[in-house]
Amino acid sequence: MKSFTRLPAYQLATTEVKRFIEQHQLKGGDPLPSEAVLCQELGMSRASLREGLKSLESLGIIRTRHGEGVFVAHFSFDPILHNLPYSIAAQGSSLRELLQVRCALEVGMISQVVANIGPSDVDELSELAQQMLQCSERGESFAELDRAFHATLFRCLDNTFLLSLVDLFWQVFNRLSDRLPVPDAAAQRATAQDHLAVAQMVQSGDVQALERAHRHHFNEISRRLDAMYAPVARPH
Repeated sequence: MKSFTRLPAYQLATTEVKRFIEQHQLKGGDPLPSEAVLCQELGMSRASLREGLKSLESLGIIRTRHGEGVFVAHFSFDPILHNLPYSIAAQGSSLRELLQVRCALEVGMISQVVANIGPSDVDELSELAQQMLQCSERGESFAELDRAFHATLFRCLDNTFLLSLVDLFWQVFNRLSDRLPVPDAAAQRATAQDHLAVAQMVQSGDVQALERAHRHHFNEISRRLDAMYAPVARPH
């Protein structure tokens, strides 16, 4: 005879609540029934249900609003970011692979950006790049300006999933920025100038130049990763 392993009660609750959401075609922002109704509907104890709901909230599937109830969460990459293995920082190959995906994504979408971007977004890109240049001249970090620049660049595509993914990549590498070799003032200034050039290329509609500029940008990040993971020579 085959032996079957019974799922823990909270895992069963997690599965059943997800099935309930799917069967009732609930969307982000829609409320779930009260605990009493769910317990009766799903045939489980309140304790098991609560454990299941906690698990779903940690996965970003639901959100609890105190005094209001439990709601289906809108899609977000935040749970992925928070649950990334801490060991990823120790794996140079993993980061390089992540960088390759980010480069392919942004380079692949740039022609659509040129076709869809409006004058106000182009002006905002130029302003952000100018602010980055000013920060570099003062020796200040411009990380958040860089984040805003990439978000503004792809905003015209009206693709929430794409924007979330671009921001996820940015946050992963920003988390590791303190482990990467610190760029000197000249490198910071060059990065800011590269962003200003990108804004000008977007305005002129030069897709090929933009693709080259993006590849150069990511090659520079790759070079810093290589320096970070270069083997340390041991004295003989």
